[in-house]
Amino acid sequence: MEERAVLANIASIITKDLLIDQPPVNITSGSYPLLTTAEDDDEAEIFALLQQKRAATVSRKRRVLEESLGQIPSQKVAKLEWNYAELNLLHRYTDVQFESYLHMRKLTFLKVQQTLEETLSGITLPGYPTPPTQTMLSLAMWKLATDEHFEEIARKFRLPWALCQQVVRGFWHCISDNYESFIKWPNSLAAQRSTLQGYQQLEELRCFRELFGIITLKRLDVFLESEHAEVPVVLQLICNAERKIIDCYVELFIEYSFEDSPIGQTLALNPRTMPAGSYLIGNGVFPLKSYLMRPIEAECFRKDVVFNDLLRPAFQVAERVLDTLARRFNTLYALEARDLNEVRLIVESICAMHNLCEEYEDNGLTDDGQSSFSWGGPAEGIRGSEKDSKGLQRRAELLDELVAIEPGE
Repeated sequence: MEERAVLANIASIITKDLLIDQPPVNITSGSYPLLTTAEDDDEAEIFALLQQKRAATVSRKRRVLEESLGQIPSQKVAKLEWNYAELNLLHRYTDVQFESYLHMRKLTFLKVQQTLEETLSGITLPGYPTPPTQTMLSLAMWKLATDEHFEEIARKFRLPWALCQQVVRGFWHCISDNYESFIKWPNSLAAQRSTLQGYQQLEELRCFRELFGIITLKRLDVFLESEHAEVPVVLQLICNAERKIIDCYVELFIEYSFEDSPIGQTLALNPRTMPAGSYLIGNGVFPLKSYLMRPIEAECFRKDVVFNDLLRPAFQVAERVLDTLARRFNTLYALEARDLNEVRLIVESICAMHNLCEEYEDNGLTDDGQSSFSWGGPAEGIRGSEKDSKGLQRRAELLDELVAIEPGE
């Protein structure tokens, strides 16, 4: 009697487990013949219940496994397809319209596209497929060449606003990641020799035999989303005789100093960054160094005035480079960015595209006859020091070399 009671309890426990472990199911007597016997066989009943529990457990595990496999992405995920029409500005606009919008010739655009084909193919956009190179370059150049916002660009070309943002920002990051491919400091002996010789081709600067670069500074008021306000920044550029940019740097106006800029620190630590005896020419906002010549602040003698006049064509070359940047890339008029880092990405992209246009001798910029172009602002409040002893000595040597001293003067 006690044995039968134990068996009954075991059957009761198994039955409860079945009710807990699985959702309600319709158990028919035909499923398990042992349960259909009229005999009071407790052992047979327990065996049948065990079999039923085992089958339910196996079924549940199989279902869980199938669901988990369904959630794991396949190793061969189909590549996202670009489902939008390819943006072809070359066919969309006539030559005149194209140059008025993008400020470059169609042939230059094609050459730039070919140059960037491999570089841009590696761009990945979170949640979006990688667009064709022509579409990516078209959106990026349109954003840089005009002062339009992303919303306007999206409406114009019938693309999602967020996608336009992703594409253009992906372009900025890609160009910045390949900075040295487009903005090249002359490091090799051949490149340095070519840079020095380049200025000898300019009649007004031929007297500066060791001139290696012209450095300039521009103040920009940029709207930063991170600050919810317009913030003044400075743009520091160094250009060569071909009007290509060989170094660019952006910093907050209140934190800027030439000595803290990357090129300033590099030249201070390693003068061999430039050929021995060579120098940059900059205006009064830059400090006097043995490798950086600036005008004489207090003109006491006639030769001081002559020396300063000799420097003036160098400043004009730098101004023409800045003017070309603004006329070709209108986004500089009202620059907006998420933060300072994005400002740097934009400026580096602009300088890189400027260099490519100069490389291909693009004349897509119409000359409006203006000798100077007003944009940005002067770097008021920044003044370079003239106290460096080596700088004073080097400028005195250069002064004697360039300006003949006549008796009585």
